[in-house]
Amino acid sequence: MSSPSNNLLSGFLVFSVLIFMASLLVREDAEIEPVVDTAADTADSLVSTSALGTVHEDTTSAPSTVHEDTTSAPSTVHGDNLALASYDLEKPARRFKLPKQWREISGLAMLGENRLLAHDDERGIVFEIDYRDGSIVKSFAISDQRDPVADDFEGIAAAEGRVYLVSSSGRLYEFVEGADGETILYNLYTTGIGRDHEIEGLAYDPDQRVLLLISKNPKDPRQTGLVAICRWSLDTKQLVEDGHILIPAIALSSRTDSKRFQPSGIERHPVSGNYFVVAARQRAIAEITPQGQVLAVADLAADRHPQTEGIAFASDNTLIVSDEGVSKRATLTFYPVSKGR
Repeated sequence: MSSPSNNLLSGFLVFSVLIFMASLLVREDAEIEPVVDTAADTADSLVSTSALGTVHEDTTSAPSTVHEDTTSAPSTVHGDNLALASYDLEKPARRFKLPKQWREISGLAMLGENRLLAHDDERGIVFEIDYRDGSIVKSFAISDQRDPVADDFEGIAAAEGRVYLVSSSGRLYEFVEGADGETILYNLYTTGIGRDHEIEGLAYDPDQRVLLLISKNPKDPRQTGLVAICRWSLDTKQLVEDGHILIPAIALSSRTDSKRFQPSGIERHPVSGNYFVVAARQRAIAEITPQGQVLAVADLAADRHPQTEGIAFASDNTLIVSDEGVSKRATLTFYPVSKGR
């Protein structure tokens, strides 16, 4: 028979064992719970990462599409596809004969609102032509005395509110547009280019703010076989140093039936920015980049273009070409941009 002390000891031991086992159960529950919570957090984290990845990819792809559209749009808006091939030189839209007194028409220049200027070949007389019907709107002269100045004028250009005439020796006459019958004073700039070149055309390049003087024949033996385009700065009133564009004449003549290419007029295309050059003797027209790359050369019909001297573009990009009358009346010929080209 057990004593009371032994019973008390046994009860104490049983109670201790029960407490120990309960503590073990509580610890196990405490260790398992965080694992379950961590797994849940990880799952949420994976879902969030996946969602962000999708959003990020969509955001990346969207600007890419917009950027491509934006890039392609200017090509159409600015008409980079307008080139010499865009004009059907076999089918002019119209052709006008000018009054007999303007038989010696030379260069052309287009002012705003399709106001077309031309000039006499030997006298400093500028006249405006209504390009819709070929009638003469007005004429005015440049002079420092009573009579118009005399020179061998070969080109005209309009630039930033001023009009310029160039002589074959490279002299530049700067003046403002005059009213009908008015005599205008002028500024004269001696470029010095006449020592090396015979100038035959003038144009304005607004991108570079320069006048373009194109040479018909080089006088410098070192430039034999080259077509030269010289740049004259509106800012410095001087030739741009090392600004000449030199093009092998064979790059132009090899695409025609002639062995030579002698420019007689130049104009910058208002859309593409390329230079369109006509050659009277070769009855040809060429497209050249401002860097001097020859893009295309085409023939001009001899029956329509006996002596092409001037070139200009209307606001709708119509190509306008002037021809001296030789023994007949001078003419203007209009080539619009062809549909489907």
